[in-house]
Amino acid sequence: MLGILIVNTGTAAAPTEEAVRAHLREFLQDRHLINVPPLIWRPILELFILPKRPRRTLDRYIDFWTPEGSPFMLESQAQRDEIARRLAHLIDEPHEVRLAMRYGQPSIRGAIEAFLDACVDRIIVLPMYPQKTIPCAGSVLDEFDAQFAALTKARSLSADAAPEVLRIDEYWREPGYLDALAGSIRRCWAYRPGSKLVMSYHSIPVSYVTKGGDTYPDAAAETLRRTAEILGVPEEDQVIAFQSRFDSRRWVGPMLVPTVRRLAAEGVRDIAVASPIFSVDCLETYHDIRFEAKAAYLDAAATAGISDPSFTYVPALGADAAFMDAIARLIARRAVCS
Repeated sequence: MLGILIVNTGTAAAPTEEAVRAHLREFLQDRHLINVPPLIWRPILELFILPKRPRRTLDRYIDFWTPEGSPFMLESQAQRDEIARRLAHLIDEPHEVRLAMRYGQPSIRGAIEAFLDACVDRIIVLPMYPQKTIPCAGSVLDEFDAQFAALTKARSLSADAAPEVLRIDEYWREPGYLDALAGSIRRCWAYRPGSKLVMSYHSIPVSYVTKGGDTYPDAAAETLRRTAEILGVPEEDQVIAFQSRFDSRRWVGPMLVPTVRRLAAEGVRDIAVASPIFSVDCLETYHDIRFEAKAAYLDAAATAGISDPSFTYVPALGADAAFMDAIARLIARRAVCS
């Protein structure tokens, strides 16, 4: 039997201060994100960050939430279901698709336990980030490896008896993914000469690139180039940016808000912004791009005297049919090539 695990970041369990605090506590203890010795970082986190940040950000969670729950979780579950539906026609052997979150529930550990209980002989692990980077896919895969090692040891499973683990660490080169991304942009924005296609990615510290060898910025730039080529957007109208710098370290840039302000100051009256690192819209895309970046652009456009400026946010792919087709085919190929 084959186990298939798709993993995303996770979200608070509820739009409450207590739930947000619990989520941030787990999130901000990840050494892939905050590479500070725990003896130094833990007191800072507990004494200065967790008492204040959940209260400051709670309104964003409340605004993001729906009566049905977290849009992030609901769309992630839809991805799981759509992938499973497609794989039923692509994989002949018995298989099960599970969803896990790097932080919170459903957990990676719980998914592995379920697969071991089902006696799977292989597990395909797919972080749902198109581009691999240390804080995202890197963190997911390292957490999977740690939990897998602990659980197989607890069950006294030898290397030969434990399931084989097959990893898909990124998929931005997949033609089906690029076509799906281009299609999602085309559905909500039409390129005209002088318009700008902006792809903004969650930033990472520069040291992850210079010291850790992270190739994420190159993958981000190439994703923009290949998608723009499909859309017929020339190089001079392609713009890359990054958002959500967390602390005072040097982070990969340019940052999104200054970038859209610059574009407005240069007289650009029509921009589309996509954030391809996220396969599901989250609090970051909802607030940092749809509201903060849009407000910055429109304000700068007004200052520049631009009439009728247009800011289009391109939603994450979510359970888009073409995207789900591409992911299902990728998983099916990996299952055959094991």
